[in-house]
Amino acid sequence: MTPLRIGLVGAGMIGSTHSAVLQTIAQAMPGALELTAVADPDPAARERLQSLSGWTHAYADHGALLAGAPVDAVFVCTPTVGHAEVVRDVAAAGRHLFCEKPLAMTLAEARDMQAAVHRAGVRAQIGLVLRFSAVYWVMRDLLGDASFGAPMAAVFRDDQCFPIRGLHDTAWRADRRRTAGGTLIEHGVHDLDLLTWLFGPVARLRAWQQNRSGHDGIEDYVAVELAFASSLRAQLVTIWHDMLQRASNRRLEIFCPRAFVFSEADMSGDVRLQRGDGELERLAWPAVQARFTALLGRADDRFRDWYGVPYLLQDLSFLEALRAHRDPDPGLDAGVEAQRLAAAVYAAAEGDCEIDVRTFGT
Repeated sequence: MTPLRIGLVGAGMIGSTHSAVLQTIAQAMPGALELTAVADPDPAARERLQSLSGWTHAYADHGALLAGAPVDAVFVCTPTVGHAEVVRDVAAAGRHLFCEKPLAMTLAEARDMQAAVHRAGVRAQIGLVLRFSAVYWVMRDLLGDASFGAPMAAVFRDDQCFPIRGLHDTAWRADRRRTAGGTLIEHGVHDLDLLTWLFGPVARLRAWQQNRSGHDGIEDYVAVELAFASSLRAQLVTIWHDMLQRASNRRLEIFCPRAFVFSEADMSGDVRLQRGDGELERLAWPAVQARFTALLGRADDRFRDWYGVPYLLQDLSFLEALRAHRDPDPGLDAGVEAQRLAAAVYAAAEGDCEIDVRTFGT
């Protein structure tokens, strides 16, 4: 087996997460990949990751990494403002890439990045990690029961401590020059993507936003009313608050004519189900994990104990796609579509109007 040589750009919080996950994969699959090079302008940050995860080389920027390190693929984990330049340069250098979400600062920039990747003919994946959640896979599988009837409504609440302190301590998220916006695009973009993954395309939407924390251009509350092409209606509320002990929480409720499915876990945890006139059932995490394992259908079960960590499955999926010479999923197209939905939400909130999503941005 020829190992995939991996580079990582950005040694902050999310870069550290990917670094730890990649180290775990490398240890479990000897010879499958090499942690070749990390780049970050902060010497202490890059040296810390080099020490913790064993990256062979360390550089001050992605240009030096691309020029000096023999890498096959690069993980792009900079603040959002840096994504476009790094993605374009990595693609132009003929390296495959994984880019964290949101893809870009604007929809136009996201489309430009998508075009650059297509021109270069490299493979790329976007970091929409909720698509790898055991909880949401099981919820989607449950909705396949025809006796429930088609989903009618969904209520989705996503709240997180403003990520400039606490578990998600990233000071740049309060600087509109470096971030694409606030709670919707920098966090709730996961939720917009997940809802379309569950229920299909959105036809129309309305939205409202607020900024109470006072960081210019960084909204901390967004409420969205979504009408899907399937006729399902959904309400999404995403909030950045100032309660450190509520680090990150999601609650998704789905109503069908003859069933109700909900969970307060977004990665590992219980799923609740009510069928018709029956009592509320609890699928405890071991049962959720077992059902998810069956749905995955992986012959190789060495990562079974990690199935509650979507970041590991996400990165593993990318690496396996590269080794199999196929396009990763979700690709940058999904990232562009999530960015387009977020742009439609902002337009609806700013214009106090309903947006026809089917034609928005065309």
